[in-house]
Amino acid sequence: MTNEIFNPDATSQSPGQFDIVSKHIVRQNPDECIRFCLDIPDAKAIEILETEQPIVKWFHADSFIHANVHGEEAIVHLEFQTHDSTEIPMPYRIAGYAGLGIRTYQLPIYSHVIYLHPNAGQNDPGEYIQNLSGYETTIKYKVIRLSQIEGQNILEARLKGLIPFAPLMKPPEKMDSKAWLRQCVDVAQTIPMDEADKPDYLASMAILSDMILNFHDIRNILSEDTMQKTSFAQYFSEKAERKNTIELLLEVLEVRFQHSDVQLLKPTLENIEENQRIRELHRKAVQVPSLDEFKRILAS
Repeated sequence: MTNEIFNPDATSQSPGQFDIVSKHIVRQNPDECIRFCLDIPDAKAIEILETEQPIVKWFHADSFIHANVHGEEAIVHLEFQTHDSTEIPMPYRIAGYAGLGIRTYQLPIYSHVIYLHPNAGQNDPGEYIQNLSGYETTIKYKVIRLSQIEGQNILEARLKGLIPFAPLMKPPEKMDSKAWLRQCVDVAQTIPMDEADKPDYLASMAILSDMILNFHDIRNILSEDTMQKTSFAQYFSEKAERKNTIELLLEVLEVRFQHSDVQLLKPTLENIEENQRIRELHRKAVQVPSLDEFKRILAS
């Protein structure tokens, strides 16, 4: 077994940046993450395990941690999920991961699904059940929805491995998301760590916050200098480029067609993640004969 190194290129099936960042945080702070999930204060990580085993080529769970739980060796499985799993329902996915994990490591396994987005995981039953006579199977796992966790408790405990997730947690009563992110950043700035590691630490928080906040608001809270010093600088550069291209695209449509509902297209454009697609739409905005034709292209 070898320690796993954070490598954005080593992920399967092109997972989103949210998943990459989440796994990076776990790999940097495995003890705090498994104690939080297990609710066992003395649980201790032994090592991060490589989940892309040659013998199970399609087995790409997010994080498998060889751990000591109640004095016994076990595997702690953390599966980060941005939205609901629709193509393969989560109980089937966890059953597959757990079964292959047991087969590979021959140790007890503690599986968790951690839902990042506030609307995700509301109907996850937390178990896979097969009720065939003589072939009964039950695999239970813990469902954790970050939006239900009291974020202030995490900040007050100064848990380094969990603070980057705090903006996705429940803020204090009557505090909006922007004020909550600012408070999370202020606390994160005070956490002891090597100064060279701080930009990536803050950037992880910023990227996760991008799930629920406008990128412009995040940039106002987290300094441009910090964003450029991080190894995630390309992510921020691409976000900035995408934002600028969308603004230019809308301006082109407004100038060409003088139509009042051009700005209504903005949410649809902002939901497009690929910069290349936004650039293509910008060119179409210059060329199309009508706003209706642009809407047709956008819908396709």
